[in-house]
Amino acid sequence: MARGRRSARGLAAGLSFLRVRFGHLWLLFAALLALGVSGLPKVTFDNALLRFFESDFPAYAEFVEVSRDFESDSNDVILLFEADDLADPVVLEAASAVLLEAQFIDGVRAAISPFSIEIAAEDGRTEPLVPYPPPDAARMAERFDAVRGETPALRRLLAEDRAAMIAVLPLVAEEAVQADALAALAALVERAEGGGEIRVRLAGYPVLRAKLAQGLILDVILLNAIGAAVGFVVASIALRSVALGVLTLPGPLIALVLCLGVFGHLGVAVTTVSVTLPVLVMILATIDSIHIIFERTRQGDRESRRATLRAVRRIAAACVFAAITTAIAFAVLTLSRAEIIAELGAMGAGVLLLSVVMVLLTQSLVLAAAGRRPYFREKFARVAQRPPSGWRFIHLPRVALSQPRGVTLAAITLLAAALVVYSQAGPRYFVLDSLAEHDPLRITFNDVEEKVSPISMLEVAVRGTSPALLGAVEASIAEVTGSDLVQSAASVAGTAPGGIDGAPDVIAGRLLSQDETRALVTVPFRYQSGAETLALAARVDAALAENPALAGAEISPATGMSVMSAAVISGILTELNRGLAIAVLAVAVLIGLWLRSARIALIALIPNLLPVALIGGWLAFSGQGIELANGLALTVAFGVAVDDTLHVLNRIRLSGGFARIEPARLRAAMREATPVLVTTSAVLVLGFGGSAFAATQEVADFGTIATSVFVLALFADLLVLPAAVAFLGPRFYLSARKGQR
Repeated sequence: MARGRRSARGLAAGLSFLRVRFGHLWLLFAALLALGVSGLPKVTFDNALLRFFESDFPAYAEFVEVSRDFESDSNDVILLFEADDLADPVVLEAASAVLLEAQFIDGVRAAISPFSIEIAAEDGRTEPLVPYPPPDAARMAERFDAVRGETPALRRLLAEDRAAMIAVLPLVAEEAVQADALAALAALVERAEGGGEIRVRLAGYPVLRAKLAQGLILDVILLNAIGAAVGFVVASIALRSVALGVLTLPGPLIALVLCLGVFGHLGVAVTTVSVTLPVLVMILATIDSIHIIFERTRQGDRESRRATLRAVRRIAAACVFAAITTAIAFAVLTLSRAEIIAELGAMGAGVLLLSVVMVLLTQSLVLAAAGRRPYFREKFARVAQRPPSGWRFIHLPRVALSQPRGVTLAAITLLAAALVVYSQAGPRYFVLDSLAEHDPLRITFNDVEEKVSPISMLEVAVRGTSPALLGAVEASIAEVTGSDLVQSAASVAGTAPGGIDGAPDVIAGRLLSQDETRALVTVPFRYQSGAETLALAARVDAALAENPALAGAEISPATGMSVMSAAVISGILTELNRGLAIAVLAVAVLIGLWLRSARIALIALIPNLLPVALIGGWLAFSGQGIELANGLALTVAFGVAVDDTLHVLNRIRLSGGFARIEPARLRAAMREATPVLVTTSAVLVLGFGGSAFAATQEVADFGTIATSVFVLALFADLLVLPAAVAFLGPRFYLSARKGQR
């Protein structure tokens, strides 16, 4: 009797402790939730293209140095005019009316077009290339053709067949003014299209930035909505209960709020690089929630709080280590010399570690509260009595364990071959890669290049402004590029008397520095790839260095947005590859410390590296190269793909450890792990699959590459991992298997 009373008092004391502990958990939950909610109104979005390249790479420093002395084209809006023949007076008057009205829009500084070019008149003075009123079509065509043949400025603005021309409208730098100006220009273009005489379209970096900003906001909403819906649907199907599916939602949704709140409180803007981080947080939180609820169903009819805490304790280690491995993949990004990549690394590592704490906390409270109700207890019991089978994926571990040697050796061979091909992948970046191929704005950019003039610009700054010096630089660049569009202050035709000094400031500022001690020589070129762009810049530098006429001249290395971005992206991708290697090593050490087995840590790397190597090898083999988006995706996806491996290893650990890996125990561990892995992988694949609908192409590319890695990772964890553990792990498995025959 006394023993019974002591037991009852002990149980009462234990329950009292649980109540106190859960009270503290509720307070912590409320504090973290308040932190997230209060930061949401502070979230901002950054679409600045140049910020992607802010770094200490020499190519960026050279670009900035030139940009300080000369006016940039980063604020230029391009109007593309098209008609059957732009020499037609009716067409010219329609285009002139559009440009005249455009110059009265607040924020438009000038209009550079064929209408702004002046030519020498018969009396020695200058006159507009397009007089008013315009002459008949035949005379105007003759005038255009004559001037175009000898003037690079007109060749840059007017197509040879006179079916297309562009006008450049430099805008002020203030974002708010630019936004209003773009809206007014869009309305103007719409009215001009209604006239029928001419077709007008908008392009240029400000238009691109505005589109990306709108796309960022849409992507945040869309991707997170898809992620939440996918997690709920997949969990409901796997658990065969909508009610249990609902229980997986609180943790991920609150983790998402906390993630965005941290962005807001720290004043870190969401960019096209970091826009996938919130959805990644939510999807990984959904996966942790699913693992926890599966383990909760295995606790049977224990008292709700005790069952919940036991389930969380058994799963928490794998969840925390999974978060750490993913955080490591982000942490290595902080080593990048590019500020935006380093910022992504720091934010990713921080919010992922914070979110796993939030998920464990939230799901502990939610499941403990739900388990007190008979309705949910009956749902838990039903899943425990008839657990999910993992569908046909359950056959993969059986194949692996029937032929561990063959599967392992095939995987290692494939991994080695893929790594060799992956190492040959070259860098690729183009500013228009942010847009889908069928996007109207990208089509407009392409039409400008194909019909009028390339938009990528190679720039060379020269100390000195003498016509002889600039002419020698122009000649060298023209010889290397084969272009007749090379231009400098010395070759600008049709300026007012006094030469370049008579040109408008917006034009002179692009050719001469403000103190008139330096000149800029430019040539537009058609971008093909980062490697070809860097090779072109190197040839130009070599030609200038070898030109005897330029001996002793102070000439900067070839630069420009496309040249600089190709060089910086090449450096960033080298850093990402180095970071991936560091992440691989760090993950191996972490797994080794957790499981106290260096052998198992090395074995685990085979299924984790294989998906990344295969996708990287495919990018190299297909000629696509490595872009910033898919380079980041490969690094981040490696960290995420490790999560399922850790849960498999955790299941083996819970079943008895790695000292003696018996066949029956390994098969049982895979039977338990497979349904959860299939479910969580479905959440990953379908959740990130929503990126196919992203408004920003870089986000879509990131999701496509990450999704591909996740699909391969599932097969690797179910096929390669058990085979490698059986073949390369403790020898007892193979000997025991032989003894059972």
